[in-house]
Amino acid sequence: MNKNTENIFRPSLKNYLTFWKPSLSRRLTLSFTLFGIFVGYAVFIFLTIISTNTLIKLASETARQYMSLSSGGITSARQAELFSIINQGISDMVNTSAPLKKIFPSLKTELYCQENGKWLRTYADERGRIKSEPAGDKSLTQSLESAKEKMLLTSSRFFYGAGDIINVKINITPPTENRPQIISFDIHRTGLMKMIKENISKAVLFFIVLFLISHTLAHFFSFFLARPIEKLAREADQIASGQYERRFTTDRKDEIGMLAESLNTMASRIIDGTRERENILLGILIALTRAIDAKSPWTRGHSERVTKLAGDMGRDLLLNEDQLRRLNISAILHDIGKIAVPEQILDKPGRLTDEEFAVVKKHSQTGADIIASIPSYETILPGILHHHERWDGTGYPTGLQGKNIPLFARIICIADVYDALSEDRPYRRAWDKDQIVRFFEDQKGKMFDPELVDVFLKTIGA
Repeated sequence: MNKNTENIFRPSLKNYLTFWKPSLSRRLTLSFTLFGIFVGYAVFIFLTIISTNTLIKLASETARQYMSLSSGGITSARQAELFSIINQGISDMVNTSAPLKKIFPSLKTELYCQENGKWLRTYADERGRIKSEPAGDKSLTQSLESAKEKMLLTSSRFFYGAGDIINVKINITPPTENRPQIISFDIHRTGLMKMIKENISKAVLFFIVLFLISHTLAHFFSFFLARPIEKLAREADQIASGQYERRFTTDRKDEIGMLAESLNTMASRIIDGTRERENILLGILIALTRAIDAKSPWTRGHSERVTKLAGDMGRDLLLNEDQLRRLNISAILHDIGKIAVPEQILDKPGRLTDEEFAVVKKHSQTGADIIASIPSYETILPGILHHHERWDGTGYPTGLQGKNIPLFARIICIADVYDALSEDRPYRRAWDKDQIVRFFEDQKGKMFDPELVDVFLKTIGA
C-alpha cells in the first residue's frame, strides 16, 4: 500500500468505525437489557431453588402426616397400601400448585422399608401397578442407611438453569415404629431453555416489555446524564478553540456539577496564563513598534497616536470591549512591518521612486506575516494587512473595495492618514486642522469610507 492510498484509507476506516460506534443512549439500552436478562435469569434460579426446598418440605410433612394417620405396625404386607396413600398425597399436593407443576413436570415416588436388616422397595410401575421388591443395589442401600441417620438426604441442591434431577430421601419412621420407613422421590427440574420453548409467547412478551423498559430508562438516564456531559463537551471544545472567556453553567450539585466547576477553574487558569503571556508578548511588540517609530524623528509616537484616534472612533461606533481591545492592538501594531523598510527610504525628503514605493508597500504584508505566527492574534491580522486599502479599490496589498475592506482596517486607515497629515514630514510641513477636514470631505467614497469619515470628524470635534 503506497502512502497516498494509506492517507485515503485511514480516514475512511476511522469514519466507518465512528459511524458504527453506538451512542451513550444505545449503550445504556443494551446495558439495561442485559441487566434485565440477568435479573430474569437470577429470578428463575432463585424461584426454582426456593420451589425445590418448598416441595421437599411439603412432601416431608405430607408423608409424615399420612404415616401418623396409619394405625398398627408397618409390615411388608401393608407396604403397598401405605405407599399408595403417601404417593397419592404427594401427587395431590403438587397438582394443587400451578407453579410447582410448571417447574416440576413429573415426580416419581418410592417407599423403602427395612425388615431384618434388608430393605424392601415399593413403587408404581409404568402402568400404575404397585410392586414391591428387595433393594439389592449396594449404592442404594448405602444412601438409605445415610437417610436413616440424617433424616433428609438430597443428591444435589445446586442449580444453574439447566434441567436436572434431584433425588430426595426422607426418613418418615414414626417414633414408636422399629422398622425404618424412607420415602424417596426424584424431582425433575425444568431447565430455563425448555421453559422458554414451552412458553414462547410469554417469553417474547417478556423480552418486548424488557426492551421497552430498558429503552425508556436509557433515554431517561441519557437525558439527565449524557445531555449535560455533551453540553460540557461542546463548551470545552469552544474553550479549546481559544474562546477562554466561556464558562460552564449548571445548577447541578452532583459529580457533573463538580466537573463543570473544575473545568471553569481550568479555563480561568488558562486565560490567566494566556493573558499573562499575551501581555508579555504584546509588550515586546509595542516596544518593537516604538523602536521602529523612533528610527525616524518624523514618525516618533505615530503608532500610539493612531491607536488613540482609532480607539476613540471605536467607542463612538459603540464597539464592545473585546472589539475595542482587538482594534487597539491592530492599531498599535499596524506599522510593525516597517522593520523591513530601510531608514533611507522612510526619511527620504523627496518623492519615492517606484522601486522604493514597492518596498514601502510590502510593510503591511510583512507585518501580517509577523503577527500570523501568534495563534491568539489571528483576529487582528485584517487591520494590519489591509490598513492601506482604499474605498475605491486603488489601495494595497490586495485592492479590496468598499465594505469588503475589514472594519478595523477602514478605521485605522483614517486614523493613520490623519496623524500623518497632522505631523511634519521630511517632504512637507504639517497641515492645519481645516486643511485636513477639507481633505477628508473630498476623499469620501474615494480613499475613505464615507460613513466612517462623518463619525471621525465628530470624534475630533470638526
